[in-house]
Amino acid sequence: MTALEHTAEETSPAEEEAALTTADYQAPRAGTWTNVACGATIALVGLGALLVAIDLGLGTLAQPQAGTWPGLLSGLLILLGVLIIIRAKTFDDAERITTNATAVAVGAVSLAAAAQLMPHIGFEIPAVLLMIFWMSILGKEKYRLSVPISAVSVAVFYLIFVIGLNVPIPRLF
Repeated sequence: MTALEHTAEETSPAEEEAALTTADYQAPRAGTWTNVACGATIALVGLGALLVAIDLGLGTLAQPQAGTWPGLLSGLLILLGVLIIIRAKTFDDAERITTNATAVAVGAVSLAAAAQLMPHIGFEIPAVLLMIFWMSILGKEKYRLSVPISAVSVAVFYLIFVIGLNVPIPRLF
């Protein structure tokens, strides 16, 4: 066997990895109904945000109130959601929703729960617990790493926003 034949038959794992195309890594494509559901979800989130913005007061561009920017952004969400619904059949670059999406949903629900707790017990405890949950449970990080990182991160946010910038955040201390 010649040296050329020897190298052609034996390829390293790195060479095999490089030979794989991006088509080998593509997730399953979403169908029309998945695109419609995603567009409807985005539009409904935008509608909910618009209702909150109206409660805050929309004001005008010349004299904005607390709900001006949230109102504009929620209108954009509604528009994008409707456009996704209209073009649902023509989108072919969206991925199918799989069980991997449950981590995203759990993360969103846990963030909403922490936000509901913050006005009652301050931001410190919910923020530390949320970070530990995200890092340890969702990110599968070890507690010996996630607990100190969470505590230090919240302490840094406290120093920056509460002490340094004097931002009125609901706090325990």
